[in-house]
Amino acid sequence: MRNPGTTRYGHCNVICDMLAAAYTERSGSMFKLTKRSYPIAALLPILLLTSCGGESGVPGVPEFVTIATGGTGGVYYPIGGAMGSMLASEIEGVQSGTAETTGGSVENLKLLGDERTTIAMAMNDAVYNAVNGEGDFKEPQNVCTIGVMYPNVLQVVTTEATGIKSFQDLAGKRVSVGDAGSATELMFNNVVTTLGMSFEDFGEAQHLPFDGQTTAIRNGQLDVGAWVVAPGASSIQDLASSEDIKVVPLDEESLNKVTEKYPYYIATELEAATYDGQEQAVPVAATWNSLLMSTNTSQEFVGSVTRAVHENVDALASGHPAGGEIAPENITDAVAPVCPGSMAYFKEAGVEIPEELRPS
Repeated sequence: MRNPGTTRYGHCNVICDMLAAAYTERSGSMFKLTKRSYPIAALLPILLLTSCGGESGVPGVPEFVTIATGGTGGVYYPIGGAMGSMLASEIEGVQSGTAETTGGSVENLKLLGDERTTIAMAMNDAVYNAVNGEGDFKEPQNVCTIGVMYPNVLQVVTTEATGIKSFQDLAGKRVSVGDAGSATELMFNNVVTTLGMSFEDFGEAQHLPFDGQTTAIRNGQLDVGAWVVAPGASSIQDLASSEDIKVVPLDEESLNKVTEKYPYYIATELEAATYDGQEQAVPVAATWNSLLMSTNTSQEFVGSVTRAVHENVDALASGHPAGGEIAPENITDAVAPVCPGSMAYFKEAGVEIPEELRPS
């Protein structure tokens, strides 16, 4: 994750601290203006306004938009980059939109709850915990949904050389469970424990980002990596370009156990030929991805973002094909309430929002 100091609000804190240091010098427990600080004192109001201003020239619209995504080897990041460029083009007052690399859904929701990012991408299992104050969240987060994008698929990847054919075969193996605190780790853990196992059953459980998993498997330092991403992830494609990969399947009984315990998980298939050498479809578990904003954000701006992301699908697909799957009707698969500012768009689109998803 980029240091908070690299965001607009972080720049504000850094600049203000620098100004304070130049502006004053300590005298006991008091601060006093010194002669050498006079020039900076004269510039202080201007610097504060230009560096720390909260909005653009349009009321309620931030000049700089940040989008919390995931690792560079996943799907969130390229979609977030395309989204940032699109928002800067489509919404008056937004000068730039930046995709921020993060540890994934859980971190994204915490950043959004603390209002340290403008938009967050997150998987619905993590969103469910965030709005209910469960799991990694000590209290409910003030987040709401502006759209539902595409299903993320749990892809547990190994090579044919390991001989691994089922989840039960993971026992005693070197397994990366995803970035620490990521939604990959969360979903993988939920599935593994539902099947009567735990990470402790692995010979070694590591926390590697997607690109790191690819490198470690290729170098023989890891047997298995876990990805919870859209099909066709670049880091798995990269691995398949040099190795005979195998996506570990979930049998029907296992899938039934998982979907019965967790209503936000669904049973699906990874289509044949998604990756080089993958000749057959693979039964897997999946969950939808949501786009979220803070309930404390200007809801007029939230409405503008909602409309922009749904009416510029081609722009999102330019980042990754999965970005083109966002559609108004997907909103009924949300698990966090719809943002108040988004309601008008979905009504106009002819989508009936379920009562449990309406803003309170």
